[in-house]
Amino acid sequence: MSQEEFKAMMDELVAQEEERLGVGSEDFQRRHREIMELIGEAERYQKERRKKLERQFIGAKEVAEILGVSEGKAYAVIRGLNQELKEKGYITVQGKVSRVFFQERCYGVEV
Repeated sequence: MSQEEFKAMMDELVAQEEERLGVGSEDFQRRHREIMELIGEAERYQKERRKKLERQFIGAKEVAEILGVSEGKAYAVIRGLNQELKEKGYITVQGKVSRVFFQERCYGVEV
């Protein structure tokens, strides 16, 4: 089989499959748009969920800014706060601390 014959055979197979699937038909295009909209909604939901979680916790960079200390000192503060939370039976995230708990423990700080 020559390269031209192979290409012609592949083109014919693709055309048959496109016809079978109805590619280009109004129904196919509508369904494609629906699927793409669902994907977009799922991505927006995930992004919003991630933002919401990020707002619940505060990291060393933000702690350093708020307290006016180095990031190293901020990590030490976070470790101390997380240790307190662990002793109370809470689950903690290394390098981050609950924004609410940080505000409670650092008098006069509003985040």
